[in-house]
Amino acid sequence: MTTDGGAVPRQERPLESEDTPLLRFAGDLRRLRLRAGRLSYRELGKRTNYSAAALSEALSGRRLPSLAVTGAVVRACGGDIDEWTERWRHLASAQPGASADTPAPYVGLAPYQVGDADRFFGREAVTDTLVKLVDDRPFVGVFGSSGAGKSSLLRAGLVARSRRIPIVITPGADPISELAVAVANVADEPVDRVRGDLAAGPEALRGWLAKATGDVLLVVDQFEEAFTLCHEADRDWLIRALTNAAGPHARIVVGVRADFYGHCARHPELVTALHRAQVMLGPMSTEELRSAITEPAARAGATIETALVARLVSDVAGQPSVLPLVSHALAETWQRRRGMVVTLTGYDDVGGVEHALARTAERTFEQFTEEERTAARLLFLRLVVPGDGTEDTKRRARRTDLPVPDALLDRLAASRLITISRDSVELTHEALLRAWPRLAGWISQDRDGLRAQHRLAEATAIWESHDRDPDTLYRGARLDQAAALRDRLNRHEREFLDAGLAADDARTKADRRATNRLRRLAAGLTALAVLLAGTALAAIAAQHKAARQRNEALSLRASDTARDMIAGRPRDAATLALAAYRLAPTPEARDVLLLAHAAAGATTLGRGYASPPGRFAVTYAAGTDDEQLWRRVGTTWRPAATLRTANSYLRVNSIDERRAIYWAGNTRSFLWDLADLDHPRRITVPADLGMMDSMDRTGSLLGAVGTDRTARVWRVGDRSVRRLPATEVLGTAVLADGSGIVLSRRDGAQDAIEKWTPDGRLTTTLLRVPHPAVVQAGPAGLIVITSYLSSANMTIMDVRDQHAPRVVARADGLDETGTAAFDPTGRTVAVVDGAEARIWDAGTGAQILSLRTQGLHLSTPRLDGGELSLLDGKSAVWRIDSDLNAVIRQTCASPGTVDWDSNFPGTARKQPCLRTDGTP
Repeated sequence: MTTDGGAVPRQERPLESEDTPLLRFAGDLRRLRLRAGRLSYRELGKRTNYSAAALSEALSGRRLPSLAVTGAVVRACGGDIDEWTERWRHLASAQPGASADTPAPYVGLAPYQVGDADRFFGREAVTDTLVKLVDDRPFVGVFGSSGAGKSSLLRAGLVARSRRIPIVITPGADPISELAVAVANVADEPVDRVRGDLAAGPEALRGWLAKATGDVLLVVDQFEEAFTLCHEADRDWLIRALTNAAGPHARIVVGVRADFYGHCARHPELVTALHRAQVMLGPMSTEELRSAITEPAARAGATIETALVARLVSDVAGQPSVLPLVSHALAETWQRRRGMVVTLTGYDDVGGVEHALARTAERTFEQFTEEERTAARLLFLRLVVPGDGTEDTKRRARRTDLPVPDALLDRLAASRLITISRDSVELTHEALLRAWPRLAGWISQDRDGLRAQHRLAEATAIWESHDRDPDTLYRGARLDQAAALRDRLNRHEREFLDAGLAADDARTKADRRATNRLRRLAAGLTALAVLLAGTALAAIAAQHKAARQRNEALSLRASDTARDMIAGRPRDAATLALAAYRLAPTPEARDVLLLAHAAAGATTLGRGYASPPGRFAVTYAAGTDDEQLWRRVGTTWRPAATLRTANSYLRVNSIDERRAIYWAGNTRSFLWDLADLDHPRRITVPADLGMMDSMDRTGSLLGAVGTDRTARVWRVGDRSVRRLPATEVLGTAVLADGSGIVLSRRDGAQDAIEKWTPDGRLTTTLLRVPHPAVVQAGPAGLIVITSYLSSANMTIMDVRDQHAPRVVARADGLDETGTAAFDPTGRTVAVVDGAEARIWDAGTGAQILSLRTQGLHLSTPRLDGGELSLLDGKSAVWRIDSDLNAVIRQTCASPGTVDWDSNFPGTARKQPCLRTDGTP
């Protein structure tokens, strides 16, 4: 059947059966629509003021539509409203956990669907942005981490708001068939015919979408399946089909997990289609979270206790994947409401977020095969840091370090047990460590093995970062302990272990050959005194070698023990690490000594530092989201003014620390004058300046990026803003002396790092790196370029001489926390991520410190010469001194205790704080 002009009306897929009350209800509604003249969903939408997608969902038979939607359809089709209302109430009363009038307003862990739009809250702003972008651009990508709510945004946000004919699919292993089924349903054609046409060439999709009765919105959710499930030929077909089909009458939107951003960048068609057509879905703000909690209940005529709202926000704020966590907990709590009030008592009865996660975890685990259960156990244990005097914590792991099939990761992510970001995996919520008895039991049974495995992972990373230097391999007792863990190791760790075993075997064989030579020599020698003396010397040398190897093994073991003590007994940890260093000066003992010394001297202020202090200190203000300023008075801190920074965060400080740029999301920026700490003030900036992101040493010259992706330069006090003639600018970095500005500018699949003069003249292209990249300027002509294609890679450069810019150092394979810091004078530069802290001499490029920090959660670096300050997870400041002798003197000024016999059995007792001449 066709309409005028040959357009094909949309026909819905028949119900598979009507053997349940819900399906019979949907079938009768469909027949009512037919009797009313076979109204199209578009026409029905005009009569009811509901979108065609929402009406299609209401009559799908998958769930009971709301009474409001049901009544609107019945009125539009001339039905008996009283009869249908009574029938709806009878059916609603039989729904689990729902009263006659109020189906549960929360969907649990499942994504929100089109029919859930009336209870989908908290994402209004990003929905508005997405709808506008889809109106403006034919092809749009929505990127976000696993569990961020992409599927809900696409269905209950975008599709529900759109007046276009919706088609929603996931690629699966056979995207041609998936699209054929969906397109055939819209075109009312046999699936086989549509599939045949699509298989003949990707251009056919555009033709089939053009046959729809109106404009089409094709949403491809979970687009990452194109890379995980599809064969290469099917993946290439899908990409070409979608990019070719996008146009004025067919809008294409893909939802992609953030860790597959790099995969998309490898396909030129996607790079072109997604240019300036992307939405990044981040975590909910506190206000968005409150809306997602309270509004669904309010629409259902219920209320939520204020104490419950506060408790929920406190339980999940700052955690990834908050939407499914909150929705699931509230769905459970709804079943225990009192009348129409959802209570804190009910929330506590179900165990809150912890209980919901634990039940989901156990149900998911029980569905696995034995082989999958073994792999899942290894995965979960890799994502845990066992505490020592503290609670166990979750740990982010690089995805490439996990010996787990992608399919298993995807199933765990779908159950919201883990969160997968661009290149890392972590537990969705730390509550899982306490609430899931099975996981808690695994941790309790294998704490020593877990610690050994985490140390092995760190050692492997060091070995690889040092070009597999054999001097960094395990030996002795450590090697024996690692060998027992082989079954749980990933490929990199097994290679590290095998290299250590091979080196140990080579040493053993070399020792055996040496011994055999000595024996043959002794058998052939006469009783010549000189030769006997030589043999005695060889024996003594062999004895010394064996003692040295034993001491190294004991030093490494004691260093491991000391590292585990840092959190609870840092002073004793420092003394034990010093004892290990005295016995054998291994790099591991030195690292732990420096870290334990810093932990022992850690300080905090107020409600915790927001960043390590300098000219002044900044802490979190009590009772608000603002920041408290502190003035240095001698060796103490005195409170100054409160900085009204609610809903914004520090982007960059000037080097002299008298001005600061704060960002509110990615849409607004503010310039603060902090010269007078008692009276900080906001500096008014021109309306057309854009997002400020850099400044010179004094904060007088500022760089910004406009909404049109051009660079802007403004000097405080000037009336006008200068626009540089550069396009596709991603970020700016004003040099400290104000002599130039470095831009990160999109150029195809790469970013060009360019140096410009403030008056708008391009002087040189410094580097080209994979997109996306950001640039940061420091003192003395230093800059840091960070590229985030797969993992974070930093390049530190000195650009004072535009004709001969110099690479100072590189740091590759960083995790997402990677951050750079400069000494204010430009003498040194530091790079810190979750695994390691490094300092380089900016003049020579020599590395003056490399410190393994895995598991200590140190971040937010500040550098002063060779002293590095970091914040720990409790917002306390650790000051790491790279001067080993100074650290030893300070440790010995107030030493802890060491159990020598248990840590260094079979060795002569030494006093860690005495040198061989008996002096400290």
